[in-house]
Amino acid sequence: MSCSTLVFLVATSLVSLSATDVEADRRQSLKTLKSHLETLLDPELPPINPHSNAIDVAIAIGPVQVHDLVDTTQVLTLGTNVIMHWKDMALVWNTSDYSDISKIEISPDKVWQPNVVLGSKAFDDGPLRTTMPIQLKSDGSLSWHNVMTISVICKTFLSRYPFDSQICPMTFTPGMGYDVILHPSVTFFTRGLKVDTNGEWETVNVTSSTSPYADGSTFQGAIFYVHLSRKYLFHILNLVFPMCLLSFLNSFVFLLPASSGEKMGFLMAVFVSNALFLNLIHASMPSTSDTVSNLSLYLVAIQIEGFLAIAATILVQNVYHCQMNRKESGAKMTQVVPQDCLQNAMASPITAETPTVHTDRKHGETMNYSKKRIPSLDRKLDCVFFVCFTVFAIVGLLCLIFG
Repeated sequence: MSCSTLVFLVATSLVSLSATDVEADRRQSLKTLKSHLETLLDPELPPINPHSNAIDVAIAIGPVQVHDLVDTTQVLTLGTNVIMHWKDMALVWNTSDYSDISKIEISPDKVWQPNVVLGSKAFDDGPLRTTMPIQLKSDGSLSWHNVMTISVICKTFLSRYPFDSQICPMTFTPGMGYDVILHPSVTFFTRGLKVDTNGEWETVNVTSSTSPYADGSTFQGAIFYVHLSRKYLFHILNLVFPMCLLSFLNSFVFLLPASSGEKMGFLMAVFVSNALFLNLIHASMPSTSDTVSNLSLYLVAIQIEGFLAIAATILVQNVYHCQMNRKESGAKMTQVVPQDCLQNAMASPITAETPTVHTDRKHGETMNYSKKRIPSLDRKLDCVFFVCFTVFAIVGLLCLIFG
């Protein structure tokens, strides 16, 4: 064995022994530190700031992953990280005394925790709790962390549905007991995790603000606002577009001639289709009268349009049948000239007093052609109603989009 190999083996053995000694010393220091802190920890003793006579707690949420916002129940369900930080100067230690250990983990039932309640929670009452260890740093900073699925009440305003945006507040308030001042903040750090987006709602932003108590106490809550925007492509393809087609079909009925006999059947089919769409939309809307969506008003307007189209079609049909009755009556009243009277008239001489009748065959044909070109009254009414109902459908669609 060469001399260099022997030196290498000896050096490796010394390094291994040194690392083992350091690890053993670090473990022993950790046990000593925990034993020291257990004498100071008290879950019923809060770290009250002597200057403000309150406890300052920093609360942060994020990133936010929206699971669902149900319009009928007005409940927002989302997943997020909730983090709280506070300081306890009684738990400070010198890192040089404990092998440079700067932080440790403590069981949550051994240390005081802020009593914070989510005021706008839809389900499950009580303060926020965690089963994850609380991190304690050498400067006395404690970190409370929990990954939560939260369901909160979110009052939706559906006047612009399905092109609407919603702002859902989450109110965190200190519970009864010690004065706690919450300082909110928002974090978007995902820690390398992929946050999936919701198929119906897009999270535009998350903001925060403080909520001081009105009674003048030192309590201070925190409010987080989740800004959401609805993805409207699905609603356009499945609701708005079919309804627009049905709206324009109400005007197309006046392109059918009254003699076809299909006007009323066509209109009733369109009217029933509109009623079915109205029931479909109402089933997905919340039962509230605070706000009425433009989509519901648009559907009602289409129903009114259908009713007016039925009334206009009845008018056109009556005019058409009146014209037909007049033609039949005129044909029956036509007099037939007798043959003997016609012969006497032909045999009588033409005198100067007898007016000469000049016939112009070409002029007569022109007059007959002009009479044929003049549209009947029912077709004139069809043209007027077609223009009116088409304008009605276009104006309704523009009000739905930009109203």
